[in-house]
Amino acid sequence: MASIKPYEKNGKIYYMFQLYIYTDLMTGKVRKSTRRGFKTKKEAQLELARLQLEIDKGTYTRPPVEMYREAYNLWIVQYENTVEESTFSKTLSIFKNHVLPQLGDYKIDKINIKMCEQTINHWFKKPARYRMVKAYASKVLDYAIKLELIQSNPMKLVSMPTKRVDPTEDEEELNFYSKEELLHFLKCLEQENNFKAYALFRILAFSGMRKGEALSLT
Repeated sequence: MASIKPYEKNGKIYYMFQLYIYTDLMTGKVRKSTRRGFKTKKEAQLELARLQLEIDKGTYTRPPVEMYREAYNLWIVQYENTVEESTFSKTLSIFKNHVLPQLGDYKIDKINIKMCEQTINHWFKKPARYRMVKAYASKVLDYAIKLELIQSNPMKLVSMPTKRVDPTEDEEELNFYSKEELLHFLKCLEQENNFKAYALFRILAFSGMRKGEALSLT
């Protein structure tokens, strides 16, 4: 039996549950229905009981895609088949930590430019790569256009905020090594009893590849 759980959003307590529907015999994947946004536990209990009765009678039909989260659940299945495992894992993390907490519970056809601006301004204050977060969030809206759920992507019409560099900032605080500092760092690392660490940092320094690319090398 599904359990009803409270969660907080915008300083208010709401209730949600996740109900098992069936297991896809073709793929082996478990299909579940997640419902959230109930103002009281009683409301959630009534909806859960109604869904459970439909499932028991065999009359349950999946509702049409309405929420951003539902569109994401469809998109991520297709996306998984187009990228490497490391990229897919990173994408899941971006949506879990940044995108879905902000947009997941909104009806996708109600997401407008103003809402996107507010969301991007929120990301601008926290994750360093806010442009990348916005790009991934936009992919789901593009997919929603293909599904004919929306007519246009409001995320693409937002003017992106720009981080300003403080001219008084000391150069010592900038997050990179000079050539001399890098060579000294590698020399010190080479003297340590950790050849893998030395090889990793040397590859990163002289190839320009990203951490994830280097760590996937064998």
